[in-house]
Amino acid sequence: MRFVLRLGGFFAALIILLPPHLILYSVQSLRHYVPLLFFRFMIWLLGVRIQATGPLPPRGTLMVSNHVSWFDVIIIGALMPLSFIAKSEVKSWPLFGHLARLHHSVFVNRRIGRHTLTERAQLAARLRRGDRIVLFAEGTSGYGLRVLPFKSSLLSALEYGRDSDKPLKGRGKQPPEMRLQAMSLAYMRVHNIALGRRQRMAYAWVGDMALLPHFFFMLAGPPLTVEIIFHPPLEDPTRLTRKAMAHMLHYQVSQGLDALAHGAPHPVAPLEMTGQKS
Repeated sequence: MRFVLRLGGFFAALIILLPPHLILYSVQSLRHYVPLLFFRFMIWLLGVRIQATGPLPPRGTLMVSNHVSWFDVIIIGALMPLSFIAKSEVKSWPLFGHLARLHHSVFVNRRIGRHTLTERAQLAARLRRGDRIVLFAEGTSGYGLRVLPFKSSLLSALEYGRDSDKPLKGRGKQPPEMRLQAMSLAYMRVHNIALGRRQRMAYAWVGDMALLPHFFFMLAGPPLTVEIIFHPPLEDPTRLTRKAMAHMLHYQVSQGLDALAHGAPHPVAPLEMTGQKS
C-alpha cells in the first residue's frame, strides 16, 4: 500500500508541476524553483530526513560530492536551487533523462576520457552566471563506504572562467566569484536505527544494477535519514592545479564520510597545499 501511494504521488507531482515548469523554464531567476518543489515533495512523500551541517554554498559554487545512488540527486536537489553535471547517456534514459533536461543539467561525454573545451566553457559560463552546480567527481557511484578517486578534468572550468573577466552580457556588472566546495553524503539510519555496512550497501546504485527495481526499492522503503556535511570552500582554488584541487576535495569528502560513519559530523578544513596554475 505504501508503495502504491508513493508511486501515485510521484506521477501526480509530475503532472501538476510540469506545466508551470515549462512556462518558467526560460526565466533564468525562476526555472530552478519548480524542480526544488518537486524534490522537496519527494523527500516528504518518502519520509526522508536530511541533516546537514556546515556552510551552505553561495551562488556561483561548483559543489563536489561523493556519489552513492541516483537518489542523491533528489536529496541534494531538495536543499536549494541548483543543477547537476550528468553523463550524456542520461539524456536517453526513460523519464529520468527528460527530468534531467528540465532540471537544466550540464551533460558531458565521459567516454572520451577527457572533457572538451566546449564542456568546460559551458560549465564556467554557468558558474559565472551564478548557478550552483553539483559534480560527482568520482565519475561513477559507489557503495558509500569509501570515496573513490576523483577525476579532475572538469575542475579546469574554474581556470577557464578565471581567464574570462568580461561583465555578464546585458547586465553591465561583474559576475559572482566562482567558488569550489566539497560535500560528504551518507545514508545513515532507517526508523532512526543506524544502518549496518550491508544495509548501507543496499541503498547504493552501482555498476550494471537496473534502475527500475532500485527505484521501486526506494519508493517502498522505510523512513530514511541522510546526513550531509558542507565543508569550508577552498580559498582561491585557481592558484592550484586541477589535480591539486581534486586531491584537496577528496581529502575533505573522505574525512567527512569517515566522521559521519563514526557519529561525529563536522566540517573538515582543506589540506594546506599550493600548486602552480596550469
